[in-house]
Amino acid sequence: MALALLLSSSEVEVVGITVSGTGEVRCPSGAEVARRFLVATGHQGVPVACGRTTPLEGDHSFPSEWRDAADDAWGLDLPATPSTSDTRTAVELLTDVLGAGGVTVLTLGPLTNIAETFRTDPRLASKVESIVMMGGAVDVSGNVFGEGPQPPVAEWNAYIDPVATAEVIASGVPIVMVGLDATNHAPITGDFLELLDLNAHTKEATLVRILLRENPTVNSAQAYFWDPLAAAVAIDPELITAESTTIAVNTSSGTDSGRTTRTPTGSPVVVGVDADLDRFEHFFVRTLDQLGSDGDIVVPPPPAGNVTIRFDGRTCIFDATAKIAAGRLRFTFETTNPTWAGVIAPLTGELTVEELREWILSHPVFHQGRGVPGIGQPVAFVWPNGVQYTDTTPGTKVVLCAAEDGRLVVAGSFDVT
Repeated sequence: MALALLLSSSEVEVVGITVSGTGEVRCPSGAEVARRFLVATGHQGVPVACGRTTPLEGDHSFPSEWRDAADDAWGLDLPATPSTSDTRTAVELLTDVLGAGGVTVLTLGPLTNIAETFRTDPRLASKVESIVMMGGAVDVSGNVFGEGPQPPVAEWNAYIDPVATAEVIASGVPIVMVGLDATNHAPITGDFLELLDLNAHTKEATLVRILLRENPTVNSAQAYFWDPLAAAVAIDPELITAESTTIAVNTSSGTDSGRTTRTPTGSPVVVGVDADLDRFEHFFVRTLDQLGSDGDIVVPPPPAGNVTIRFDGRTCIFDATAKIAAGRLRFTFETTNPTWAGVIAPLTGELTVEELREWILSHPVFHQGRGVPGIGQPVAFVWPNGVQYTDTTPGTKVVLCAAEDGRLVVAGSFDVT
């Protein structure tokens, strides 16, 4: 998504792409994915190179299932690539590109390639205009979950190769850190998907739409604009609120490995601490669809109805009018329990809402993982603090709260007319 944004922007010239072999995608498959993406968007002239497959020190790595999905381009159907004669390594490509001076480097994975390049030729650091990095967690929890009850402290990109992260931050290059402090304010929501659906006319916008619509983590309210926000900030720094500070990176192999901490003895960094989500979303869509500054974004029409489902751990309730017109329905689920979801489904007429409630109470084990009488298809789910849209047809709809283990709590029903 970040690459699609950059390739779509009239303010950016992408002069090279290096794939971090320590990142979520492996090398050389990652380079092939990048080349195929460039072909799909008509930018096959951009050189692509692979980096080393191990961190500068240590043995941290992304989960294998994540890497397998990334190697498969997250399921994107991309065209084949023509044979290429460019055999440069990541360090060689970066050396050639950075040597010209005046280049902004956007990093979307571990900083292995950049650190190794600076090790090879330390003079290159002084020629880099700036580095915008997606990485780090300064004043918020990390997202690398380890063993034990303590909250995580490190962000994945910084954690994978902490020595590389530390060396790049200490290199003297002006650095803007777009880490979890900023991206936590930029979730991918159902509202954004509705906006993108109506403004996806270019190849880049269409590919982003496919990625988001077919990625299950989006619908489960677990995805954020990590890399796209960093790419957008490289173009327009005003999309985030940032502050200057000094940062140190923990390079140990313990539970704090990769932690990015404010300290007077650290290196100067500009850290993003907030994001203007609405402004970013419109910037992202406008750029992807190449609308220009004067182009009009198509805004989705108001939904036919709104339903808010709430669950406090025992009671499932919802807010909605008794009757809602058929059409597009927007619903949200509010709870502090991440293992539950909100559900809207049609009643088949086999059971009334009260009979369904009684049946579920009397069959607490039977219905786990199995069908429940009286509930038809399609069933729409929304996850904690998520936003979902679903098309509703006439009939009675039942509202429930559902746990991962199959437990159900009935909230009530409303009629679609």
